[in-house]
Amino acid sequence: MSLQFSFKPEANAEFFEAIVWYENQVPGLGKEFSQEVVQALERAMAQPEMFRKVRGRAQRIRLKRFKPYSIYFAIKDGAFSVISVFHGARNPAELRRRLK
Repeated sequence: MSLQFSFKPEANAEFFEAIVWYENQVPGLGKEFSQEVVQALERAMAQPEMFRKVRGRAQRIRLKRFKPYSIYFAIKDGAFSVISVFHGARNPAELRRRLK
């Protein structure tokens, strides 16, 4: 099965905000964050069953180097959708709302 890939608008905003934040901390770090996210998503698309379900269809990928971040995704009707690129220090109520 070939999956189509997309970010929900809120997840896309979170992703780019994190890239900008890391890039402002250390030049090049935003690119490294972006690369780790893309690699994690590629692993998840190749073997989605490897990742824990957290609510309903939603599954979580924990980043290795950028440990505060987790990526939440769901697969439905052949589409791989990124729900959130979530920093663990944020309000978990926001994440729960989006995982419904």
